[in-house]
Amino acid sequence: MRSVELSITIRAPMDIVLREISEYTHPPILHKGRIKSVQVLEDENNVSIALWRLKVLGFTREAKQKQTVIPPDRMTNETIGGFAKGTLESTFLYETSEGTKIVDKVDVRVPLWGKLLEWPVAWYTKRLTWGILMEHKRDMESRYAQGRGEASNEGKE
Repeated sequence: MRSVELSITIRAPMDIVLREISEYTHPPILHKGRIKSVQVLEDENNVSIALWRLKVLGFTREAKQKQTVIPPDRMTNETIGGFAKGTLESTFLYETSEGTKIVDKVDVRVPLWGKLLEWPVAWYTKRLTWGILMEHKRDMESRYAQGRGEASNEGKE
């Protein structure tokens, strides 16, 4: 197992950031180059299971993930089937003077026969996760001003 960790600050309130990064309707729209579709199979009491179709190194792969949202400041995504089975992503949110800091730790697991691929898969996972977080940042910061939840007036004049 190899772990990768990233952090990013989004100028938006923590409750909004947690809600937006954990909901399923936006991924195929906001992350259309990376995520082809998300089909929610189960959803109850902040725990859901969804089938994701992802574009990975030019190929479409399927992964079944169990997401657990732990308000007000955490969530996990565990890959329970398909591509990258056993991978665990832990997301922690911290309120800061600039907005919400996200610390994302991904424990990448590869099959025993793929041990030589562990480092490149971890590198790719870090790039993929960073790209998704940056898309969230641009999207939310275009809608919320100064981390106070006020609608942004940028570009409306």
